[in-house]
Amino acid sequence: MDGFGLLALFLQSHDMASMHDMPHTPDQFSLFNHHLAGVLILFLAVFTFLEESAFGKAHSWVKYLWPMPLFAEAIFIILRGDSELQWPIRLATIMPDAEAVQHKIFALLALGIAIIEFFRRTGRLSHPGWRYVFYGLMFVGGIFLFFHSGHHTMKIHYQHWAMGTWCVAVAVARVGADLKPRTTWLPRYLLPLFIMGVGLQLFFYVE
Repeated sequence: MDGFGLLALFLQSHDMASMHDMPHTPDQFSLFNHHLAGVLILFLAVFTFLEESAFGKAHSWVKYLWPMPLFAEAIFIILRGDSELQWPIRLATIMPDAEAVQHKIFALLALGIAIIEFFRRTGRLSHPGWRYVFYGLMFVGGIFLFFHSGHHTMKIHYQHWAMGTWCVAVAVARVGADLKPRTTWLPRYLLPLFIMGVGLQLFFYVE
């Protein structure tokens, strides 16, 4: 590549970087979606703590609360996750928008975790292998957030990376809790703390 080509490549990369720093008008619909998700995930953190507490051990119905915030979040994103999409939702209106497709994938991951955890709690999915599906989906969701694309500023990218880190931390804490069941502080304190980290990151999301 000659000098002119290198100069053109440098200018192009400089322009692409500067695009992330251009004035950005916050999308109020997106802010609402993220903040609502934050509230639901904070409820999930509370339910996680309650499930491992003495109160949760004494009242078996507490364990059925855990999947409910994920059910609510997944259904909301599937039905109304992107303001630019028209109702009714059809595949043709989703596929042209890569960001909308990614949002739907996140919703399906949340829905998958909710369904599996609900049936695990009812005893219908008793095989220990179903635990690994939870680990896998959490890892996939966390890593996926590192590559979440769209018309985003760097501030938004940084927040997505932080969310992804929290999700991976949740998966690691859950693995540790299941591998060492006698270590009660992992599921009782550390796991709810990491889930709370995801919720707070979403609740205080800015654009």
